[in-house]
This record gives sequence, structure tokens and C-alpha cells, in this order.
Amino acid sequence: SVVNMHEDPDNFDTNVRFACEHLDRAPHLCELSKSDDVSQSNVSKDLDWPIFRSRIRLYHSIRLQVNDIRWGLIEEKFRQMTDIPLSCLSSDLKDKILEISLESEIALTTEQWHNSKEGLENLKSNFKEKSNSKLCSIDIRAILTSTTWQNFLTDLEENQIKEGS
Repeated sequence: SVVNMHEDPDNFDTNVRFACEHLDRAPHLCELSKSDDVSQSNVSKDLDWPIFRSRIRLYHSIRLQVNDIRWGLIEEKFRQMTDIPLSCLSSDLKDKILEISLESEIALTTEQWHNSKEGLENLKSNFKEKSNSKLCSIDIRAILTSTTWQNFLTDLEENQIKEGS
């Protein structure tokens, strides 16, 4: 079965849609999927900090042990950053991903949907809007090679703030 997640995207619930519309022989699953007992979120994990932390030694000479209290200072500075530089996919690659998405939508949905308000034009505009954030990651190299971060890490290194100090 194909479930069109573009129909009413603000109220789309994969569990309810699938259980209620595609599992005809399991009506109890439909009711369960609508209940408050079922988590309705798609939890994701932010990997920016762990990846950033693992790359520090590539761009600075500071030596930090696992339990070093300076990690807390570094993480605090990391979390307080604004205007974070991003590394995004090239325009050519984004265009190719959009092209494949549109081809898939055409193959899997009706012409009535293609021409509807929620159809292909909406898909294109949503893609263009989100592709400059969702298809990007933080530019760790740009951050860690910046004067601000190099000076910060050097100050931590020179001041030798360590566990228990």
C-alpha cells in the first residue's frame, strides 16, 4: 500500500493512517493508534554536538581527557553559537533529489493529486524552502578554524583548567 503523506500534512499521522486505512482485519490496531497511549512523535537525535566534539582534535592541539571539565565549557560555547555556518548540498544535487522525488510522486499518486493544492507545486515549494536547512549540516571545519574558536581552545589549553581544579 502507498500512503500519501501529503494529504493534510499538518495533521498527518503515519500510525493512524496505516492502521485505520490499510489493516482491515485489525480494527483494534486502528483504535489503539488513535489513543493517547501511543507516542505520536518521530523522535530524532541531534548529532551535531557529538560529531563536533569528536572533531576538535583535528583542528586544535588541546588535549582533553574524557572526564575533563573543560568539555562542559566547550559544549556550553557550542550550544550558545548563533549564525552557525552550514555545509549544504550543491544546487545540482538538490535539483536531482527534487527531480527523483517528483518522478516518484507522479508514479505513486493520481493525476488528481498532482494537480491539486497539495500536489506537485506544493511539493516543489516545500522542498525548496526546506532544502536550505534540512539538507545541510553544521560546517565543523569553518567553526573550529575560526579565530574565535581557535582562541577559545588555546585559552582553555593554556589555563590548564582540569578535573578537580
